[in-house]
Amino acid sequence: MRSFLFIFFLLASACGGKSYDTKVNSPDAKNEISFSINEQGALFYSISHKGKQVIKPSVLGFQLKKYSLKDGFEVVKTTQEEDNSKWKTIWGERETVQDHYRQVTIKLRQKKTGILLNISGRAYNDGVAFRYEFPSQEKLNKFTIMDELTSFDFAGDYKAWWNFADYDNYEKVYYHSPISQIGDTVNFERRVGKEERADMCNTPLTMEIADDLLISIHEANLVDYAGMNLLNTHDGIKLKAKLTPWRNGDLVRTKAPMHTPWRTIQIAEKAGDLIESTMILNLNPPSAIKNSDWIHTSKYIGLWWEMHTGRSSWAEKRQFGKKLPASRPHGATTKNAKYYIDFAAKHGIKDVLIEGWTKGWDDMEPDWKGYGIFDWETPATDFDLDEVTKYAAGKGVRMMAYHETISDVDHYEPKMDQLYRDAYNKGIRVIKVGYTGDVNYNSTVPGSYAQHHHGQYMVRHYRKMIQTAAKNKIMIINHEPIKFTGEQRTYPNLLAREGVRGGEYNAWSKGNSPEHGVILPFTRILGGPIDYTVGYFEVMLPEISWAKFEPRIRSTVAKQLAYFITMYSPIPMAADLPKFYERDLEAFQFIKDVATNWSESKVLHAKIGDYLTMVRKERGTNDWYLGSITDENARNLTINLDFLTKGIKYQATIYADGENNDWKTKPYKVDVIKKEVTAADQLNIKLAAGGGQAIQFKAIENAK
Repeated sequence: MRSFLFIFFLLASACGGKSYDTKVNSPDAKNEISFSINEQGALFYSISHKGKQVIKPSVLGFQLKKYSLKDGFEVVKTTQEEDNSKWKTIWGERETVQDHYRQVTIKLRQKKTGILLNISGRAYNDGVAFRYEFPSQEKLNKFTIMDELTSFDFAGDYKAWWNFADYDNYEKVYYHSPISQIGDTVNFERRVGKEERADMCNTPLTMEIADDLLISIHEANLVDYAGMNLLNTHDGIKLKAKLTPWRNGDLVRTKAPMHTPWRTIQIAEKAGDLIESTMILNLNPPSAIKNSDWIHTSKYIGLWWEMHTGRSSWAEKRQFGKKLPASRPHGATTKNAKYYIDFAAKHGIKDVLIEGWTKGWDDMEPDWKGYGIFDWETPATDFDLDEVTKYAAGKGVRMMAYHETISDVDHYEPKMDQLYRDAYNKGIRVIKVGYTGDVNYNSTVPGSYAQHHHGQYMVRHYRKMIQTAAKNKIMIINHEPIKFTGEQRTYPNLLAREGVRGGEYNAWSKGNSPEHGVILPFTRILGGPIDYTVGYFEVMLPEISWAKFEPRIRSTVAKQLAYFITMYSPIPMAADLPKFYERDLEAFQFIKDVATNWSESKVLHAKIGDYLTMVRKERGTNDWYLGSITDENARNLTINLDFLTKGIKYQATIYADGENNDWKTKPYKVDVIKKEVTAADQLNIKLAAGGGQAIQFKAIENAK
């Protein structure tokens, strides 16, 4: 009866012709999203947590090519619903996910045009979300969105962790400033020919409101739409949705019926709660893959790092128009591939990534450009694909293929089905697909690069690539991608996306700071797992001709081990060279043992940019793994082991920073300590400056 009366009240308010208000609360009643219409028929929303307004009334609506959908709306109908269900993941940070929300849907009509528009708001215990829907209607069979008016008018100048947005690249450092100073705190060097703005940031954008309140803005279920950036309006403390355009200025080309991605605001009382949130996953549809037995998680190694550190090349003879020196030979030879396969087989690693195995690299232009130079199936002259794949199969290992498209979508997309089918028939199960360079750039046609990586054109392509791979039972790692928005639930064959300033920046730039890895779990990884590349045992790198700064990794080796837990991926890469792992096989044992699929994940300590401690339970066992990392400051932390299964005794194998370790002068020593523990125990862990600690908790017997 209460629900009926509530809906009746809303309809009565709407029919009054003046203004309108409605709201929906989360199941625990802490989070609230409200919607309102003023006397001019303009749409607004606001967000509160425990009665405290977090986002003030903020504008909703669109500018279409033919119509302005800014005001003049009236309510046709309002409905509310609640759902509380659970679903099983194929892989992930937890085995079972609860999907419990309350939803309000407001059906609107613009009086002047008769255009119909629906707005749905959902409230979860871990945040709120809203999206627009254009139902079927004659006037909007086809239409073009020229601006999404969605704004985020904050109730305070919160502390934010953000990075500059452009329309093609997420590989940026993170800054920490008040919202009002986004774009104002650092010098911004614009890339020639790129549409970049110093006052625009990527999502997820994470903010700290108070010691006990944090939020993160992102989007969920991005399908056939443009990626959203956030523009600093410098009008109060307000950010506005800034969609990535087509080259002619259109933002989204579409037709009704359609719905936008969800605009998500994760809400947490502790920083670790953001990481544990499942809202973005829940806002995506269930798996579209009916039989998923072929999808699984694993670890991999490969030739990638020797190429980035100048020890070998992707090309055979010429790279970017220059002859390769003898000190930098072609890396993807049959002989070198077998060397990595032998190492993987010896240590139980399932996949070996081979980059540079195809012809075409010698024809690549500077800045990773090329058009029609790859066919992704003709091997280099010194690489025998059949021999390598058969050799790997005989060792119980698989070759992971690399398809560098150079964003030559014109040629790659028509061949995907054949390429993935052929790869599967050769025993390849995972393909890394890269999209460096400008989309469809052809140097013979001035200004020919067609579209942006983060616009609707490429969003469509990335989705088609995943779907085509699924059809052929191929799993994908995607580099230079569109950001994750939870679509791994719908297409779990998409294992990881890069979309981040990753490990390669340690080789050819001033590198990633010690705090970089303590920011990513609270920002980029909130959307989904990243392919960051971890596990470096040699942190002082060789002199590289193209490096402008001292090439080195700004962490201890123990921190590299901890990254396997804190830097979530279902297919992490042990990125270093085999010879450096062989130098410290005792520490390498953690990489061999660590699981890649989890039934539970918990955050024990967390402060964005400072430190993070996580524990994860291996799926199908009682074994747990811990990873703890810090920024440039040394720390001592106390770990309560009450997450362990009660009644079971565990052998803890601890991989700790050595005495007096720090990332600058003493990064290598890893002390390996073993001790028996139970859920009633505590551990005191010491993290060196730029360091970390990794622990395996192996169940050994029932405790007496």
